[in-house]
Amino acid sequence: MDISLNNLILTFKGNTRGAKAKRQIVYSFFIQILSVLIGLLYVPLLLDFLTQEKYGIWITLTSILGWFSFFDIGLGNGLRNKLAEALAKGNKDLGKKYISTTYAILIGIFSVVLVVFHLSNFFLNWNSILNTKTIDNSELYVLTSIVFTFFIFRFIVQLISVIYLADQKPSATKMMNTGGNLVAFIIVLILTRLTLKGDLVLLGTIISAVPVLLFVVVSITSFNTRYKALKPSVKAVDFKLSNGLINLGAKFFFLQIAYIVVFSTSNIFITQFYGPGEVAVYNVAFKYFQIPVMVFSIVMSPIWSAVTDAYTKSDYGWMKRTLKQLNVLSLLFIAGIVLMVGISDWIYGIWVGDKITVPFSLSVTLGIYSCLQIFVAPYSSFINGIGKLKLTLSLTFVGIATYLILIYVFGNIFKNSTGIVLAIICTHTIGAVIQPTQTYKLLNKTAKGIWNK
Repeated sequence: MDISLNNLILTFKGNTRGAKAKRQIVYSFFIQILSVLIGLLYVPLLLDFLTQEKYGIWITLTSILGWFSFFDIGLGNGLRNKLAEALAKGNKDLGKKYISTTYAILIGIFSVVLVVFHLSNFFLNWNSILNTKTIDNSELYVLTSIVFTFFIFRFIVQLISVIYLADQKPSATKMMNTGGNLVAFIIVLILTRLTLKGDLVLLGTIISAVPVLLFVVVSITSFNTRYKALKPSVKAVDFKLSNGLINLGAKFFFLQIAYIVVFSTSNIFITQFYGPGEVAVYNVAFKYFQIPVMVFSIVMSPIWSAVTDAYTKSDYGWMKRTLKQLNVLSLLFIAGIVLMVGISDWIYGIWVGDKITVPFSLSVTLGIYSCLQIFVAPYSSFINGIGKLKLTLSLTFVGIATYLILIYVFGNIFKNSTGIVLAIICTHTIGAVIQPTQTYKLLNKTAKGIWNK
């Protein structure tokens, strides 16, 4: 066998941090290809199953429900770091306590949220919220009740995916998410062939319920096999550990709020400025330009927990080498996005035909935004893995204020969702400057004050 080929094979073997990461990248790559294909096929399928306006309503509704994700106060990401540290030290008993305590806290929080939502849902006028008169408010009440219930359950049962992430197995998490989407896609496709079109309640039930059922099956299987030593139990719940989980989780919580404000509200602002139909246009273009971001996330998927492992063991050499490699790769992806902008109109024509017309200005701004995401991604993963989030949190509030001001300025200047994307770009530019600086300070051990908190 050729020496270079032999060396390449050896880099994928063993239990070293680098070997694990490379294997996970390869596994995740093939899973992500399937996920991207499902995502691309989902758009024309849903447009065929629903009208353009109903599709826009569905996208907007799921964005609104996404706001409730902050009620986990960042516990999922807090568990990811704490569990990764425990596993790096070989302390599975501590890991079990962290997992059991997180489940207990989440069940308590989301039980209250679920009750409050169902009580208040009686009084919500969804026709006004979604700016539509084509669907009866009673139908929207049933839809939101079903979708939100499964949405809440999912936040609890998907905790198993966090455990796989902490164990540096992100490909398993991707498989869970992709598997749920694939099963839901097949069911919707069958319904379309049976001419059962236009039923938004049926569609919402399928898309929201299938992933929950899958996570339940995976949780039961995993805790009785691979993670039997980490299986949660009432006896293992230790609320003394909740302070550490919540303190770290609270930092991620505020970052999640920023994400929700910027991304979930974008569809709301588009609906209010331009109507539900423009939401469909925006999401077609958004899905297209998120393809390179999703592919790049394959590479980034094992990095967060691997950095936590490396930082716990003071392996700064590995972290510096890895960051340098990721930066080179990000430049290649950015070049690919520039090409995507140039051929965007042609791709839209093949993908959705004449059902949706995307302005070139929207493609350009979404392309710029995707470049920003890819550039910042390595630095964000390093900062998240190390857990030094205070500076990022301080800038988050500045970013939110900037976004809310610019959303109205650009929203009134432009005739389509291009202005909304420009507001998002301006918000992310702040992080694109600060996060690289902090990361290099941390890796060179020169971070002081807020840079090291």
